[in-house]
Amino acid sequence: MVDRPSDAREDRVPGPAIRVRGARVHNLRDIDVDLPRDRLVVLTGVSGSGKSSLAFDTLYAEGQRRYIEGLSSYARQFLDQLERPDVDLIEGLPPTVAIDQHAGSANPRSTVATVTEIHDYLRLLYARVGVAHCPDCGRAIRRQTPEQIVASVLAMQKGRRVLVLAPLVRGRKGQHLEAFQAIRRAQLLRARVDGQVVELGDEPPKLAKTKAHDIEAVVDRLVVREGIRPRLAESIDLALKLGEGSVLLSAQADSGWDDRLVSVHYACPACGTGFEELEPRTFSFNSPYGACPTCDGLGTLSAFNPELVIPDLSLALAQGAVAPWRGARAGALDEPETAAFLKRHRLGRETPLASWPAQVFRAFLHGEPEFPGLLALLEAERASARTEARRAALEAFRDPTTCPDCHGARLRPEARAVTVGDRPIQDVLALPIDEAVRFFEGLRFEPPLDRVGPPLVREIVGRLAFLARVGLGYLTLERGADTLSGGELQRVRLATQIGSGLVGVCYVLDEPTAGLHPRDVDRLLGSLQSLKDQGNSVLVVEHDEAVI
Repeated sequence: MVDRPSDAREDRVPGPAIRVRGARVHNLRDIDVDLPRDRLVVLTGVSGSGKSSLAFDTLYAEGQRRYIEGLSSYARQFLDQLERPDVDLIEGLPPTVAIDQHAGSANPRSTVATVTEIHDYLRLLYARVGVAHCPDCGRAIRRQTPEQIVASVLAMQKGRRVLVLAPLVRGRKGQHLEAFQAIRRAQLLRARVDGQVVELGDEPPKLAKTKAHDIEAVVDRLVVREGIRPRLAESIDLALKLGEGSVLLSAQADSGWDDRLVSVHYACPACGTGFEELEPRTFSFNSPYGACPTCDGLGTLSAFNPELVIPDLSLALAQGAVAPWRGARAGALDEPETAAFLKRHRLGRETPLASWPAQVFRAFLHGEPEFPGLLALLEAERASARTEARRAALEAFRDPTTCPDCHGARLRPEARAVTVGDRPIQDVLALPIDEAVRFFEGLRFEPPLDRVGPPLVREIVGRLAFLARVGLGYLTLERGADTLSGGELQRVRLATQIGSGLVGVCYVLDEPTAGLHPRDVDRLLGSLQSLKDQGNSVLVVEHDEAVI
């Protein structure tokens, strides 16, 4: 680039401006132009007039090159060197950000929620205010301090009778003599066995070995009234010690006794399953701490498609009904497991598969106790294939299928069992954006969560509302970025930039109204004005008259 001084006689844009002199990129012919800064500027013209050459290949490219040159030499060694645009002079150019219609990356992990950073706020929200549930039994998991447990009892109605119980056995078969011995060692006189309080004598109660039992030590029996806090606190401490961190509070009600199991551990008080503390990474399918272990956070698996493996049911096995076993692999039908299956069900190789009993055909595909199934045999063959050619040949019979464990949610069972507003995160991500806005606007938080939840919800709603304003309310947050059209992706990226709050940036957009319904153009213009009002320059390549 050869710098040349600006000609003082040239007409200038009043105020701060981006000044371009001698631009010769692509079909530009020594163009001189001044573009006002901190304004919304539209570049328009016929196809081939050089709009994109000026906006993207000159201004944006030079802004990126200057940014990279400002990095340390150590950082620059990891980045490609960018060519200087063919231009004599560019003055007053802010840092540049392009929001174009180029297709996004082919990364299958990118979604509308991740591109807009909504997923980052969702992860924080669920980690900080979410209610964890046991993925096995569905019971809410709340870790409580002994003081909180005591306070919950004192908050009950005065005069209510309460049993403080230490859970020792939960739904296990046996006589459980060791449990009764532990109760006697604690110098307690009563136990509750299968819901009935019994006195413990010299001999423990006789229980049926073959039945599942629940056994709790009766630590205390009391009535809620003033002055019981010291005694209650002592009883709770003993119950937690005997119950290894869990205590069962049984309060008398009109229809009997209401049991509530609480724990000082982050664990299910019913089945004892322990859980890690909820963290933002728990809800990230890009992290091994949150991703479904079966599909590694993709939500899909590649598996053999029965319709591709057996494309024509009118054929018999001898006629090549199993497509992967045609030709050189026809001998697979003679392997012991397959031959034994046919003999056991009295099926001949000449019998068309369409005439097989449905149950037998299903067993042939998916297996039975004595036979792993055709699909499992093909999986084993693929895993042990000695040549890439054979492995590639088998791949032709496979298709992406929804993960059978996470059902496309991409997350571990523990993450899928956490709720905010009674909805797990995968259900929220599956909502259309219009519905998601209403869901978050309806959330209410009790103290102390009212200090944490609302700021996060405001960030989420702000981004969702923008997506809805530009006509993307029909998208779901879980929608893959690689499935969006160019116009949809550009508007999604625009939402990200507005939410970022950057100031003093030059945004370059390529026909943001492409694919947009006319009623949504005004909304888009309002969003572009918002971007400008934040203190940015907005440069738009556009043909739409409403925008111009």
